[in-house]
Parts: sequence; structure tokens; C-alpha cells
Amino acid sequence: MKPVHGYAVIDTETTGIRTGRHHRIAEIAVVHVDPHGRITDEWVTLVNPDRDLGPQAIHGIRAADARRAPRFGDLAGELVQRLSGRVVVAHNWAFDAMHLRAEFGRLGIGTPFETDAGLCTMRAAGRARLGSGRSLVDCCAAARLPERSWHTALDDARGAGDLLGFLLRSAPNAVAVTETHLRAANWAWPRLARSTVRTVQRTAVGHVEPHFLARLVERMPRDGEPVVDAYFAMLDDALLDRQISATEGDALVGLAHDLGLHKNEVVALHLSYLRDLAREAWADQVVTDDERKDLLTVATLLALDSGIVETILDEERDAGQAPVPGHDRKVGGLVLRPGDKVVLTGDMRRGRTEIVADAAAAGIRVTTAVSEQTRVLAAADPDSLSGKAKRARECGVPVVSEAAFLQALARLGR
Repeated sequence: MKPVHGYAVIDTETTGIRTGRHHRIAEIAVVHVDPHGRITDEWVTLVNPDRDLGPQAIHGIRAADARRAPRFGDLAGELVQRLSGRVVVAHNWAFDAMHLRAEFGRLGIGTPFETDAGLCTMRAAGRARLGSGRSLVDCCAAARLPERSWHTALDDARGAGDLLGFLLRSAPNAVAVTETHLRAANWAWPRLARSTVRTVQRTAVGHVEPHFLARLVERMPRDGEPVVDAYFAMLDDALLDRQISATEGDALVGLAHDLGLHKNEVVALHLSYLRDLAREAWADQVVTDDERKDLLTVATLLALDSGIVETILDEERDAGQAPVPGHDRKVGGLVLRPGDKVVLTGDMRRGRTEIVADAAAAGIRVTTAVSEQTRVLAAADPDSLSGKAKRARECGVPVVSEAAFLQALARLGR
């Protein structure tokens, strides 16, 4: 049997616990550790799971990032190269092994990742009697290892790598390599090409993405007016929840390109949109504080100077023009009406049963499937990758945040 080159410490963040329920890997990290317990290399990427991300409050992965990530099949060759010839290690190996088997199985590839094929630092810590809980956080604390940003694949893999190094030095018998480990390290993998796709990392906390307008080019005004109804319609949908998700920003940029709109033209459209909202606000001869705040929110989302709001409000008050017939741009965003059908997707912060009960009491029907009759899809993450979210975008059904939906539901129930 060929000698091994050290250890490959793996950690995965997943959309849920059970592979039988179609849960997927959403982030994976591999940290190389040499025979002496020193970390020598690390690799991490988000993985597009092609479904909703599940417990985002725990793993913190945003759909805006995951949707840009490669799928597992694109990474399989790279992953195999990083695991081959090394003893695989994980904290709670049985969990990571289960998800790795499932992901490779979807590609028709067999693996050696059975229960005893990997070295489990959780079980090893128990054998070494660290006198702690079973979690990686507890084991690392008992070993007086550094604190990390737990529940990210890379930091969890680093933590497990540090724990492995500690055990190699202090309790080598607890992490003794077995024949089963060596057979897995020398597994005869099929020939898989190493992909050229780029890895995708989590967006750093506090990072602000450039506004979607930055991706449009500035040109001189054209002769004649461009056809813009489709852009206004998409803007209506995007702004229903008073936020523009990354997916909606991409869609607006794509539509602007398809319509041949230049940046200066889109800015003019945004000003026109804000003016329509101001006109709606003046329809009852009074602009409330809530309406003024809403206009400021929209101005910010459309990359307009907040100072323009008061100017436009003054102009529209003096002009006294009626709202444009046929326009459905209401100040305040999403409005629900009794009889509306809505669909929910993702791991909501509020209990599903409670949401459905409140919706039913207000006359809103919560259905399980999206159709063209669906009013909105309320998503735990507006950039959701779920099948329901994909269907909603195909049908032109607005995808709104959980918070915006619950606010509209509360207004309806008053």
C-alpha cells in the first residue's frame, strides 16, 4: 500500500442534516496537515446547492454568494486531488462522510467514505478524555486552542486541523491510523479533470456591493424615447419589499442591456419612478412621515441623492397633478388583499405554522406551489435558489423578503 502524505481535514456546511431529504453541501473546506500536525495548505469554496440554503441563521451563507458559486460536479476533480493520498479527517466524520457520499453518488461516482474510513476528531477527543463536550468548539476550548469563526467551513476545518495536531502531540494513540484509513487514502478514483472554475468565498462582513447602476455604461442621449414599460414593471416588482436583492439587480441590469438603455437613461427613469411615487403620496393632499421615509428608502435603493426627495415633493405639491392612470406604484411597497395567494420558501425566522395561521385569519391563502396566480413568493432569503424561487422568476411572480411579507400581512390585519 502506498504511503500517505499526511491528512486532509474536511468540513462541510450543508442546507440540512439529512441527505435523504435532498439536503446538499453549500460550502466545503479542505485543510492539509502534515504528519507532525502542522497545517500546510487550505482550500475553501461555497457550493451552489441548487436549492434553498436551509438554516442560514446557523451557517450564515447568503444566497447572493451561493448563486455565484460552482456546483459540486464542477469541483469534484479538484476535491479528489486534495483528498487523494491523505488520511481524511473531520470532526463528526460520519456527518461529512454521509454528505460526500451523496454528492459523489449524484455524479455516479463511488467513494470509500464509509463510517470507519475517516479519522474522527470528535471520537478521538473522547478517547483522549479531554473532559469536554463533543462539539468542535468545546473540544478546542478544552485543548486551549484559538477561538475561530465557528460554523464556517474553513474555520471549522482549521479548528479540526488544530485539534488533530494537538492530539498527535498529546495523545497519539487516540488518532492512530488504521488499515481502513489507509485503504481510503489510496482509493482508486476515476480520472476526473481538475476544473478551471473559480472558487467563491463568503462576502466579508460589512462589505457593500457596488450599486447595479455601476454596471451600466454612460452614453449621450439618443434621438427618440426608448421603450421603458418593461423596465418600470420589473422595478415595481423589485421594490415591492423595499430592497433590491442581488438577483433583482442582475435582472434589472440584464433588462437595461436588452432594452439598450444607458446609465444616464436609467437614472432618468429612476427619477421618473420616484416622481410617480411622490405624486401618489400627494393624492390625498397629505404626505405623512411614513410616506416621506418610504420615498427616502426608494431614493437610496435607486442610487438617488436623498435630497432630491424634498425637491420632488415640493414640485409635485405645487403641480397638483393626479397620479398617472394604470400605474400601481404605491408608497409603502407591498400591499396584500384578502384572497391573494402567496407561497413561502426557505427556513423562516418565524414559525411556518404561525405565519400560515395569521395569513388565513387575514384572508390570505398560503399555497405550496407557485403559479401565475401567485401574488408573491415570500422568501427567507430574497436571492433564494429554491425550486419555488426559480418557478416564481419564470412566472414573473415577485420574490419578497419574509419581513416585508409579514409587515404587509400586519397592515392587512389591522
